[in-house]
Amino acid sequence: MLDYLVEVFLLVIVLVFFSACSIRKKALDLWGVIIANLVGITIFQLGGFSYFIIAVLFFVVAEASTRLSSSKKNGRHERRTIGNIFGNSGVAVIALAMGLPVGFFGAMAAALADTLSSEIGMLSKRKPVLITTFKEVEHGTDGGITPLGMWSSLFGGAIIGLLHFLLNANVYIFLVLIVAGTFGSLVDSFFGAVFERNKILGNTEVNFLGSGAGAILALILSILYL
Repeated sequence: MLDYLVEVFLLVIVLVFFSACSIRKKALDLWGVIIANLVGITIFQLGGFSYFIIAVLFFVVAEASTRLSSSKKNGRHERRTIGNIFGNSGVAVIALAMGLPVGFFGAMAAALADTLSSEIGMLSKRKPVLITTFKEVEHGTDGGITPLGMWSSLFGGAIIGLLHFLLNANVYIFLVLIVAGTFGSLVDSFFGAVFERNKILGNTEVNFLGSGAGAILALILSILYL
């Protein structure tokens, strides 16, 4: 009971700190802060304090990559909104609610891989190519990919894979999460090229599908391991 109370106390401290930083640094709008707090509390209740910290680390790395990208481009940082939060964390929360921790990690790996691919890929000196045609497109085009972006997606998946390894010491799942993260990022790019560019789906839906693909692949590969 005492351990749980300590974790709740730390939870509140972390949420207050990041809420204040997000508002001050304009990382999230007001509703984004509220929903992010609710998502954090939900993850804590479903998975425990370690899963909550993983969600926090996801936000920190994603925000750092966004700020790095914006500083190299025009210095403008676009605030994340409710849509960004649902698109990136919705599948992960659903997986936890269904008692599928590997699905949670797969979804987080895909979301972080896609975020790093998009943000760091914007810094590429080479023009991106559309994933469906491999024809050159302008930076920022939905469905555009670059070698730098692909390496960044691998790194994003590896970050989540490493966090899982620190909790479970399973090398196979570590590798699975790298693959699942990269796959989810590619799925996100594919749906971005096919649907988002044509205004059929929005960024939230495309992010949700990409993280869902990462979760499903991680679950399938983990079952094969068993």
